[in-house]
Amino acid sequence: MAVNDLCWISLQVPDVEQSRSFWRDIVGLPEKSAAPGWVELELRPGLLLALHPIFHARALDRRGYDRGGPVLGIQVADLTEMGLLLERHGARPLGTVHAIPGGRARDYEEPDGYVIEVVELWK
Repeated sequence: MAVNDLCWISLQVPDVEQSRSFWRDIVGLPEKSAAPGWVELELRPGLLLALHPIFHARALDRRGYDRGGPVLGIQVADLTEMGLLLERHGARPLGTVHAIPGGRARDYEEPDGYVIEVVELWK
């Protein structure tokens, strides 16, 4: 049996509706489906961000870089503009803007404590 493709990344969150609003209304991910305790937002065609209630509370004892685990990289048109929007809605910057191959990026701790890297690529 072969692995074909990554289909979703799921996040345990303390309040699914609050997280849904952050990722859908602030970050701008389109909502694909929702059911009690489960929301799917589209990162790109065929790849979803799934939000569900906490099933192992100790996993969320730490926040930001201390939590470990994967970092979601989100490409945006304007790093500065998106960073200000995220901060107005509860995200906390981690470090400063830094150069990456082909652009620049900055890490943020989103309201549930996960690290996201906001990326602006040059054309």
